[in-house]
Amino acid sequence: MFKKCLGLLALVPLLSVAHPHAFIDMQSKVLVEKGELVGFSMQWVLDEPSSASIIYDLAQSTQPSDKQRLIDEAMKNIVNEHYFSYLFDKDKKKIKYKAQPQNYGMKSNGTQVMYYFDFLLSKPQVLKENQFELATYDPTYFVAMTYPTENKPTENKQSAVDFSQLPAQCTGKVIEPNVDEKVREYAASLDRSQRDEDPSLGEVFSQKVEIVCH
Repeated sequence: MFKKCLGLLALVPLLSVAHPHAFIDMQSKVLVEKGELVGFSMQWVLDEPSSASIIYDLAQSTQPSDKQRLIDEAMKNIVNEHYFSYLFDKDKKKIKYKAQPQNYGMKSNGTQVMYYFDFLLSKPQVLKENQFELATYDPTYFVAMTYPTENKPTENKQSAVDFSQLPAQCTGKVIEPNVDEKVREYAASLDRSQRDEDPSLGEVFSQKVEIVCH
């Protein structure tokens, strides 16, 4: 599974000794047009160790075309893994995405790298009387991909996900995973050589973005 996810995870150096080995903070925005869910806008911020090699490559890219090539390659690999995102409707039917991301790019503040992009659904989904669940994760949990909610006031805990485009009859929230302690211990026991050990581990630890419409 790690090789399948190489497009994103190859950017991450093998540093820590237990899963997860690297961390990505996410922000997302629900995209709505004419009462239909059309996609999501994403921002992924890599931790400093994971960003270091990318920042180095950017520094070596003296031409704008070289930088764009790096961005295009990264996005191609992310797209090949379906944006590491899994969306289901109220009937638990998996919803497909368009292969071409929109408004994508990469930024760096000198210590961390942020990828940003919009991914659109292959077919817009009617929101009325529907329900959706989105999870974004590395299946092997080699990389933890999370919406940061810790150490924030309760009323601001969902600030990492922007639900502002949802109509009045819809609500949105982030559901935290309920992970058994034995599973946590198992993940902590995996070293960096066991990156493909369990391709279902990431889902267990993943947060869920839930949209409910009446």
